[in-house]
Amino acid sequence: MSSAAYVPLPIRRSLFGLPPELERVRTHQPVARVVLPNGARVWLVTGYAEIREVLGDHRRFLSDGRHAPDPHLAGGDAPTPPGPARHGHLTHYDLPDHRRLRTMIAPAFRKSEVARLRPKIETFTAEAITRTAAAGPGVDLVRSFSFPVPAQVICELLGIPYEDRAQFEERIRVRFDGRAGRAARDAALWESMAYTERLVAGQRARPGNGLIGSLVRQHGDEIDDHEMAGVADLLLLGGFETTAHMLSLGALLLMRRPELVAAVSDPSRADQTVEELLRYLSVVQTGVPRVAAEECTLGGQRIARGERVACLIPSGNRDQVFGDPEDVRTDRQAPQHLAFGHGIHYCVGAPLARAELTCALPLLFRELPGLRPAVPDSELGFRSFAAVYGLDELPVTW
Repeated sequence: MSSAAYVPLPIRRSLFGLPPELERVRTHQPVARVVLPNGARVWLVTGYAEIREVLGDHRRFLSDGRHAPDPHLAGGDAPTPPGPARHGHLTHYDLPDHRRLRTMIAPAFRKSEVARLRPKIETFTAEAITRTAAAGPGVDLVRSFSFPVPAQVICELLGIPYEDRAQFEERIRVRFDGRAGRAARDAALWESMAYTERLVAGQRARPGNGLIGSLVRQHGDEIDDHEMAGVADLLLLGGFETTAHMLSLGALLLMRRPELVAAVSDPSRADQTVEELLRYLSVVQTGVPRVAAEECTLGGQRIARGERVACLIPSGNRDQVFGDPEDVRTDRQAPQHLAFGHGIHYCVGAPLARAELTCALPLLFRELPGLRPAVPDSELGFRSFAAVYGLDELPVTW
């Protein structure tokens, strides 16, 4: 076994840049034995090809953390949902349960269904911009714009009252915050699950028009309340936090690069520009965990059965396979980025996230021309210790 490599975890970004130690490890040892802050030893996978190999091979690399000797997930990720094996968090499922559950959820995220939601996305975005403008210069864009838009969208999709956002926003923040401590994150998880279990109980009695109601009507005899609550919880997590921080970081980057504002505002270039933002920003910054189902070789390293690997998506998305990966290039002709994962666990909500970004960012800069930070970089607070990278706040002026 090779000696443990030094990689600062959680990774410490410098605004948009990754630590130089990470590039050295990726170049010379894309699969490296590392020690996590909690003392656990895992194989950290930092190379693009090696990450694709792990995420694309669901038979050799399992998602259910119970296959590992240590029940805790690699990388300080959010704790595993409580309760029985069928807890509804699709990211921790292996076949055949993964296919069973994803088949129930996926229709709500088809491009045709997302297209039906687009007028709502535009309305929510316009309302958030109106509130931002009314608050005036110095307003925090994170709270006035970046959080409300995806929160309203995911509430609309799931059939959850937007007034309930106080029930999940703060708990989600705690669950993703590595500084909060295990006990606080576990407590936030239990409270989140209790909330979605109450939602499911209400939908069982009176199914609504959202995804939860649809699951009750179409699959109510195939999925129990606990698993359905886990589905709702996972979609709240994935549909809110990641998109919110992509909006904040994306807006900050566009404030610095006027040519990117023009690109994302051009309908013929918007999609490609958003893909490049997703690659470059890569907000999910903890290692995506897997467990080796058998002894195997990865990146020249022998991985024993039961050992854990953690795929570091931001690193894979800055691999030299992209060519000049440290720059944002909207004309990039490169392999598919890893921001939404790869393989059977490719993000089911990716079409919705793309729709929100391609709608919200152009409208923001169209309605607030001259948008710029109201404070210097040194006064911006970044979520360096969180599972999802982003800004604590972004005071702006125009």
